[in-house]
Amino acid sequence: MGSTPSRPLIRNNNDPNVPPSLRFSRHRQMILSSVFSVHRRYLCFSTAHSYERFKAAGKKYGTAQNLRDEGLGVPLFEFEDPSALTRLTNSDIGRFQISKFVYQSTSQPPPHPESTVVCQNKTHVIYKMPFCIVNRIYSGSRSGYEFSFYTPDGILTVKALKHHLSIELDALLGEWNVGWRRTRFEDYDLLVLPPQARSLLDPPEVSASKPSGSQSRQKYERNATLWAKYLDAGESFLPAMSKKLAVLEIGEVEFETDATAYGLASIPWFSQVIACMALVQCQRIQQTRRKNKRGRNNWGAAGNMHFNTVNMVNTNIANGTF
Repeated sequence: MGSTPSRPLIRNNNDPNVPPSLRFSRHRQMILSSVFSVHRRYLCFSTAHSYERFKAAGKKYGTAQNLRDEGLGVPLFEFEDPSALTRLTNSDIGRFQISKFVYQSTSQPPPHPESTVVCQNKTHVIYKMPFCIVNRIYSGSRSGYEFSFYTPDGILTVKALKHHLSIELDALLGEWNVGWRRTRFEDYDLLVLPPQARSLLDPPEVSASKPSGSQSRQKYERNATLWAKYLDAGESFLPAMSKKLAVLEIGEVEFETDATAYGLASIPWFSQVIACMALVQCQRIQQTRRKNKRGRNNWGAAGNMHFNTVNMVNTNIANGTF
């Protein structure tokens, strides 16, 4: 798919033409970073301030300081790719684990039966709990991902299907059809698709009733509500280093967020879901970069072998030994 022009994320909380649940009064800026580990892991911080605290603490978390500041400096999510070594030979394998860090009072029960304590004092504790399992799925000729989120009321599933020959995804968040659309290089906008626009998750009879073609898509998506922006930092994952890989900007509505909260407190549900989708996008971008790098290295090795062979033949001819 071709790229579309990027737009700024705007506050539209006073726009009567926008549904109340999409009238954003605040922009959250999350940071996605890599972390040194045996497995390939990525971290997602709830704010840029939290990420800066993490760096200032020597890229460590789980300290008494974290408990004093509502988990500031502790990542909101940890994304682990346990199948990274297997995926080198089989790119179709897709099962990722996303853990969530939760700050709460010690008087409250653990948020999940398999929660582990990261740190605690007499009044508060930070838990690490299983939050989301991501599996690769197939629907007809399309591939995609199924996100299974743990909630106190049970498992909530969100499906996302991939457009052909791209990293663009369509998904259903609540009542809204949304789509990740590439804007430049590896930057993506999350658009709320208008009712007239086609989604890969539409039932066949609904899809057939909507206009098709790239011109129709551009027409209906041009002025679509922008929910989030994924801004790639242009960095590649290195096992021995921790670095910022992307910035995720998300619009949040006033009745779902607390502007005075920071750290791990008061993160709207859909912001959490979007962040988990962005972590998968980050993994896919990094995987593509690794493949491209291996391809360049293999091409370079083949070129060097050819060059050395030619030199050896020329030397033998000159010496009369060929």
